[in-house]
Amino acid sequence: MSREISHAGMADIGIDLPGSTLSKVVSDLQTTRPGPGLLRFFASTLLMFFFLAISWQFNTTEFGYYAFAVIAGLFFAASAVTTHDAIHHTLTGLELFDELSARVVTWPAFWPHGLYSELHKLHHKMNGVDLRDPERVTHTEAEYAAAGPVKRFYIRNQLLIAVFVAGGIGMIAGHLLQARKFFRQSRALRRQLAYDVIGILILNGALYSLAAYHGHLGKAVLLYFFIERVGGGLLQFRAHIEHYGLSGKRANYFATQLHTCRNIKTNVVMSWLMNGLNFHSIHHAFPKVPFYHLEEATQRMNALLESNKAEAMPHANGYVRTFARLSGSMKLLGDNSPAYIQAPAATME
Repeated sequence: MSREISHAGMADIGIDLPGSTLSKVVSDLQTTRPGPGLLRFFASTLLMFFFLAISWQFNTTEFGYYAFAVIAGLFFAASAVTTHDAIHHTLTGLELFDELSARVVTWPAFWPHGLYSELHKLHHKMNGVDLRDPERVTHTEAEYAAAGPVKRFYIRNQLLIAVFVAGGIGMIAGHLLQARKFFRQSRALRRQLAYDVIGILILNGALYSLAAYHGHLGKAVLLYFFIERVGGGLLQFRAHIEHYGLSGKRANYFATQLHTCRNIKTNVVMSWLMNGLNFHSIHHAFPKVPFYHLEEATQRMNALLESNKAEAMPHANGYVRTFARLSGSMKLLGDNSPAYIQAPAATME
C-alpha cells in the first residue's frame, strides 16, 4: 500500500476569493421549505419500516428474513442521513420536527443523536484547520509514527476496517470517545448525552421487552445486527469519502470549507441515498443551504471559481471508484499543526 502525505505550507495554494464573494453567490439559496424534507424523510423512513416488517414475517432460518433485513438496512442509512440535515434544521426548517424525527430514527439504533449533533457543530468549526475536529478521519504523520503495530495496521487499512468491520457500532463508539475531549468545556454536550441515554434506554427497553415477551428476543437482536452492519457501514463509507486526505487552512473560513471536502459525481440513486451530500463542499461552507439546493449551489460556485481563475473545489467520479482508490493508499497529514494546506494538484481527483 502506498503512503501519501499532505504537507502544510502556502507555496502551492491556489487563488482564494474573498468570503463575501463566495457567500454572495449562494445567498438566495439558504431558506428551507418543509415539503421536500418531509417527503424525503417519510419516503426513506416508511420504506425502512416496511422492509423491517416484511423481514419480521420470516423465521431466522429462512432466506427472506435476511434478504429483507439487508434492504431495510439500506433504507435505514437513507433515513439516518436525513438526521444530519436535521442537525442544521435544513431538513424541513421546522425545528421541533427536525429534532424529534432524528431521534425517532437514531435512538432505536442506539445512536446518541443529541451528542452527535453537538460534535457535528464542532466539526463544522474545526474541519480542515484543527486537529481536535471530532470527525477528523485522516491521521497525522506523527500519530502514525507514535502508533503501535495494531493501530498502524488500522491506519493503513482504515477505510476497509471502518466500513466492513467497525460499521455503526464503531461509529457510535468513536463519537463517545471523541466526546470525552469536550465534556469539561461543553455543558450542552453533557446534557445531550444524558437525554440520549435516557431516551435510548426507555425506547429500546420497551422494544426488546416486547420482543422477549413474545419469545422473539433473539430474532430482534439479529435484526438489529443486520441493520447496524449494512446501515452503519454505508454511513462510515460516506463519512470517509467526504473528507479522507483533505485538510488545510485557506484565506478565509468559506474557502477552507470549500477545499477540505470532496464532491462526488454520481448517479441519481446514490445522490438520493446521500441526500445530496455528494455536493459536500457547499454544505460545509454554507450549512444553511438545504439539501435540494446543493447541486444548484455547487454549479454556481464552480462557475464563479472558473470565471475568476480560482482553484476548483475537490471532486471525484463515483462513490465506489473513489472508495477503491482511497482505500488503496494511506493518506497522512504531514505536519502536526492545525494549519494544513492541501496542494491544488492533490484536490483535483
